[in-house]
Amino acid sequence: MTSWMCVRCGGRIVASLKESVAREKARQLSDQAGYPITYRMLKGIMLCGACLDALPLIGHDICQRCGRDREFQDNISHEGLCRDCVHGEDGQSLVANRSLLRYEKGERDLLGLFKYRGDERLASYYGTLLAITVQRYYKSMGFTCITTVPLHPQRLRERGFNQVDLLARHLGAAIKIPVKPLLLRARDTPKLSKQKGRAARHESMHGAFVWNGQDMPSAAKILLLDDIYTTGSTLRSCARTIREHLRPSCEMYSLTIYR
Repeated sequence: MTSWMCVRCGGRIVASLKESVAREKARQLSDQAGYPITYRMLKGIMLCGACLDALPLIGHDICQRCGRDREFQDNISHEGLCRDCVHGEDGQSLVANRSLLRYEKGERDLLGLFKYRGDERLASYYGTLLAITVQRYYKSMGFTCITTVPLHPQRLRERGFNQVDLLARHLGAAIKIPVKPLLLRARDTPKLSKQKGRAARHESMHGAFVWNGQDMPSAAKILLLDDIYTTGSTLRSCARTIREHLRPSCEMYSLTIYR
C-alpha cells in the first residue's frame, strides 16, 4: 500500500515497510508520554522506510546550549557545554538552541532544492521535522510565539520567498503557536558560508536586524526559527535585537532543522 513518493529518493512510500522504522525512531526520539505523537508524525512524513532510517539524527548527549551532538564533539565540558559555547561571546542572548539532524552532505543537497530552487513541497517535510524537534525538546515550554530570521528585501526579491517563513507556517499550524514577524533585516550581509572565521561572522551581524514594531509582552518566551545553526551568529544577533526591545525578562530559544 502506497500513498506518496519519498522526497529524498523519489521512491514509493510503502506503509508496511515503513512501520517498524517509524516505531523505532519514535522510541529513540521521545519518552513514553510523547511516543504516540512522535510516531504519528514519523508515520506521516514523506519518507520511505529506508530514507527515514538513514536520517542523521542528533543523539541524546548534546551541548546544553547550542545542541551540538557530543558524538561529533568529544570535548563537552563538565557544565554540559561544548568548547565553542564555553569560550564564545554573548552566551546570554539565547537560552538554548535545539536541532534534529546533523548537517551532512546529503542533507545540504536536499535543503538546497528547497532553499534555492523553490521546491515548496519540501516545506511540509521540513515543517514536520521541526514539529518533531519541538516535541523532543520543547514540548512543555509554552512559547508566546514563533518568529523567524528575516531576509533582506533584495535577497527576498532574488529568491522569491523566505523558506523559513514557509517552515514557520507549517510549524505554527502543527503546534498551535502563532507566528509573528518581529524583525526586519537592516543590512544585506554577506553569506556566512563565504566568511572566514567566527569573529568575521559575528562582526558581520552587528546591527543587521531591527525591531519591526510588533506589540509584545516584555516577559514573552519566543521561539526563533531558522534552517541551520552553524556558529549561531545570526540567531544570537536576532535574539539580542529582540531582547533589547523587550527587556531581559524576555526568554529566547532557537530551533533549527540542522546543527
